[in-house]
Amino acid sequence: MRKHWPMTFTALVLAVSLTACSADQPAVESASNSVEVTAAKEQPLNASYDLSGTLTAYDETPAAFQTGGTVIAVNGDIGDSVTKGSVLARLDTADLQLTLDTANEDVAAAQAALASSRASLSDARAGQKSAAAGVSSARAKVESARISQQDVLAGARSQEKAQAQNAVTTAQTAYNQAKTEEARSKTLLDNGLLTQQEYEKTQTALADAQTALQDAQSKLSLQQEGATESERAQAAATVKEAQVGIENAQASVAKANAAVEQAQASVQQSQAGYEQKLVAKKTAQLNLSRASLKAPASGVILTKSITVGQTVSAGGGTSAQSGSSPLFTIGEIDRLKVQLPIADSDIGQWKVGQQVSISLYDQLRTGKVTKLNPQTNESTGSINVEVVINNPKRDWKPGQVVKASRQVSAEQGILLPTEAVISSGSEPYVFKAVNGKAVKTPVVLGKIYNNNYQITSGIKVGDKIVTRGADRLFNGDELTVSQAANPKPGSKPADSSAANSEASAND
Repeated sequence: MRKHWPMTFTALVLAVSLTACSADQPAVESASNSVEVTAAKEQPLNASYDLSGTLTAYDETPAAFQTGGTVIAVNGDIGDSVTKGSVLARLDTADLQLTLDTANEDVAAAQAALASSRASLSDARAGQKSAAAGVSSARAKVESARISQQDVLAGARSQEKAQAQNAVTTAQTAYNQAKTEEARSKTLLDNGLLTQQEYEKTQTALADAQTALQDAQSKLSLQQEGATESERAQAAATVKEAQVGIENAQASVAKANAAVEQAQASVQQSQAGYEQKLVAKKTAQLNLSRASLKAPASGVILTKSITVGQTVSAGGGTSAQSGSSPLFTIGEIDRLKVQLPIADSDIGQWKVGQQVSISLYDQLRTGKVTKLNPQTNESTGSINVEVVINNPKRDWKPGQVVKASRQVSAEQGILLPTEAVISSGSEPYVFKAVNGKAVKTPVVLGKIYNNNYQITSGIKVGDKIVTRGADRLFNGDELTVSQAANPKPGSKPADSSAANSEASAND
């Protein structure tokens, strides 16, 4: 730090001399000074630890095709932001479409075979019902034949015989009456009292009565004598024939049952074939849908190992890589992680939820401990502590090395980079930016934390403080505020304190 007193004295002498020379001439305006400004705020007062680690994405998700083929398109490159579901790459779908077309044809054929088998089963079941009905009919015929046979063997019943006898008696009476009438008519004819035609009528009536009597007598004779041998044989033959009908009907039922079983087996086989073809179709459809590799998560492409024309395998990289590495790695970098190696003897001072100050190129952010590794590193004897840092602007990148210090208490205070404090003489001061001008403001300093002064009095939270360019200012100078330059990865800015101050103000 340089002292301002000699320059201040010279400036005052020069100003007095100019005033004395000409009171009427206008005063010379000072040139505008380009500076960087930050708002004062309270920050954790941390103990300084010599810890460092490499930033990694909060979460990394590999992406690879789930089916093999030839790559025809690749979208995105390392560093590009992608959203979940966006297409990263595509495969040639000609072979996949051909497989699907063949599968559709196979499904249609299997469906037709299944329909035919079901129709055959329906016919077989109809035949089964018809055969069962035939058995019932044959049994009914046997029963009827047996009843008829029993009637033949048993002969006429007493009531039937009595009826036949009554019929003979009635017929005999009618015959006697007809015979008497014929004799009387003959006498009348001989005496000329009756015509020949009238006499012939009595003769016809007598002949009819004689025929009826003979029929009644024959029936009575049959009832009394019973069935003949030929009638009995005929009845037995009818029964046997009906029994053969049952056997034939039962054979038809057995044949129909076998046909039904065979048809059922055919339906089951056709159903299994149809389902198998459906599975093949769905697999072909799925493989065709997998020809587009979609981002499994939102984030930034961290790695990429795919080019147009390559042949890739399912689940991994190119055929030469044998699926050993993912084609893309998508990382969430809105949050970052760092593993800090903590000495085994100090691990008791760390706990989950604890805040940690993380610095990168003198930018300062606050992280939080999310995990303590359960075991020590065999080679170093240290224990890794995982710290998560918010990275909403994605300006910190995986692979960058950061330094860290642990917050040891809840105490906070206003911190300013050492560059902002002019500490020459007995009274240190800073410059506040008020209405576009520099206002010299004395301050009281506390301890130094990570190249930052603790300001115990003189300014308050919210005051705009010049952090870069303060060593060129005088009280009342006009100010032009510029934005702090963002350092590139791998290089350190010329004035690290200003970058630290600006990052602290924007944290």
